Amino acid sequence: MLYTLNLENNAKYVMDNRIKNIKSNLYQDVLMEVLQSNIGNNKKAIEHFIRNKLGITKSTGSKHSRKYWIVRGWSVAEAHNKAKENKKSNLVSVYSQQTWLARINPDTGVYYTIEQADFERNSRRPIRKEYWIKKGYSQEESEKLAIETKNHNNKKGARIGIEDDIRRATSKRCVEYYTSRGYTHEESLVMVAKSQIKFSKDICVQKYGQDKGEEIWRDRQDRWQATLNAKTSLEKARINRLKLTKGITVSRIEKLILEHIKTTIPNVIHQFTLNYLDKKQYIYDIMANKKIIEYNGDFWHANPKMYSSDFINPRSKIKAVDKWASDHEKIQYARTAGYEVLVIWESDFKKNEKEVLEQCIQFLTC
Repeated sequence: MLYTLNLENNAKYVMDNRIKNIKSNLYQDVLMEVLQSNIGNNKKAIEHFIRNKLGITKSTGSKHSRKYWIVRGWSVAEAHNKAKENKKSNLVSVYSQQTWLARINPDTGVYYTIEQADFERNSRRPIRKEYWIKKGYSQEESEKLAIETKNHNNKKGARIGIEDDIRRATSKRCVEYYTSRGYTHEESLVMVAKSQIKFSKDICVQKYGQDKGEEIWRDRQDRWQATLNAKTSLEKARINRLKLTKGITVSRIEKLILEHIKTTIPNVIHQFTLNYLDKKQYIYDIMANKKIIEYNGDFWHANPKMYSSDFINPRSKIKAVDKWASDHEKIQYARTAGYEVLVIWESDFKKNEKEVLEQCIQFLTC
């Protein structure tokens, strides 16, 4: 009993004083994981265990980044606001006029004037005459040096741009490689996507034949899913949160819809999860009152009004027809589980934002 009490106290100390800012619901889950583990009572070992569980590394960033807050259990919207608040409270830039106006000028003993503040902030930029004046050059020499520096930077930028254009035109992983050889932009996107796909169902079938290829592909999918299923619920939640910072992002419009709904339904759930036959998890954008709203970006979900069935997304490497099938399966599963589903397309939202927002509220509340 004494050991458990000490372990609990040490775990709380680590989360409160070393890792910090873990959201309350995740805090309790992590504490239970620590108490059920066999890591011992050493604070350093406890900290290492918790950081691994949450995916907190040096690349997670500081309080100024969304990722810092997301891995600690905060929603994307909350993380955005937290990061923004911390940036504002810690933002001190020598290039800002306000920074200097808030300081005492050591030469005069009083606050900097606007003219003095402008001189100080510009004296940090080699493309400004103030920079050279502060180094002892005359007014005329400083103006000349500032212009020369600016011209040099412009030429350097242009040269880098040309070098980048050449690189992109000679790499098979870039659209420019194919457009410079007569392909249309759409054809080039397809060619790039093909060059980047290393393992897929189509590649397996092409390499091993229909039956053997499908068997190899299915076996790899099953092994990947089994690895995921073997993880604890805490680890699965951590993986889902990390996905939000690695390309599977929440769009600006989805955030806008969510914030609008919260004004009417404060307890709305974002990134709602349903387990599918213990094999995988479906994550839905918004849920309240047994009703789900899925926001589909036209590009990522291959809006049928805009893309043909053979379109391959150059970023996700997924065929439009396959994306439609997986989206349909996901929606049907939610309906089978007793949920109503409303799908909002990006293009429809942009055409009439007010009407779509009203439609979302009416759907969730009626």
